[in-house]
Amino acid sequence: MEIISSILDRFKSKNKSDIVSTASESFEDKSILSICILMIEVSKSDDNFDAIEKKEILSILQNKYKLNQKQIDVLMEIASQKNEEMISLHEWTSVINNTYSYDERVGILKSLWEVAHADNQIDKYEDYTIRKIADLIYVKHSDFIKAKHE
Repeated sequence: MEIISSILDRFKSKNKSDIVSTASESFEDKSILSICILMIEVSKSDDNFDAIEKKEILSILQNKYKLNQKQIDVLMEIASQKNEEMISLHEWTSVINNTYSYDERVGILKSLWEVAHADNQIDKYEDYTIRKIADLIYVKHSDFIKAKHE
């Protein structure tokens, strides 16, 4: 908790990119960072990262991962920056593969679908992005389909 407080204090006095770099190095759970980056990627894949999808991401972080508001604020800042810099999904999907069981990876896929469903429209690019992530985290196609329709 002290780390997050000190990071937030530095927001007031430093360049934003310097803070994100420092924060991402000290953010303890890279697996949750990876999930957040992937949720942002899904929400941006249709070129419309709207408030409804962002609200869904925040809700998932709070309810499924039990993060408090300060943690969520820091995590979203770091994840947004990392998402902008991202060249490949592999760095983040490999963290998920090395951290989570198969059932947990299916649960992550469900979270991605929740983000895509948030605006009551699944764009073809959102579908494609989630399908690509499902392949990279080794989720069977049948479970991909089930997660989509839950």
